[in-house]
Amino acid sequence: MNAGHWRALALLGYFGLMLTLISWILLPEHSDNYPVSALLLIGVMPLLLPLRGLLHGKPYTHAWASYLVLLYFAHGIGEWYASSGNIWFPVLEVFFSSMFFVSAMLYIKTNAKGSRS
Repeated sequence: MNAGHWRALALLGYFGLMLTLISWILLPEHSDNYPVSALLLIGVMPLLLPLRGLLHGKPYTHAWASYLVLLYFAHGIGEWYASSGNIWFPVLEVFFSSMFFVSAMLYIKTNAKGSRS
């Protein structure tokens, strides 16, 4: 696969993770102790930081965003382990964060090989 394919998979993982988090916050019932707007701000706002660089295909942004996504991976594993009900949102969070991490790293690697030749 070339760098373009890995970049497309990274974007799919990124936007899949973002949609999973938004739907996880908006669809199921939550405690009234936390407002939905605060959950959206805390959950989704960090993912908006690398958006411009990812859309422009900057390898440096893919690198640091992949480490940001590891926080979501850890959150998904913890929720998956602690969940007694619906586990689909944590499973999707783990899946999309893993997809983004692996494909972003491979995009960086193939992009670096392509720029050397």
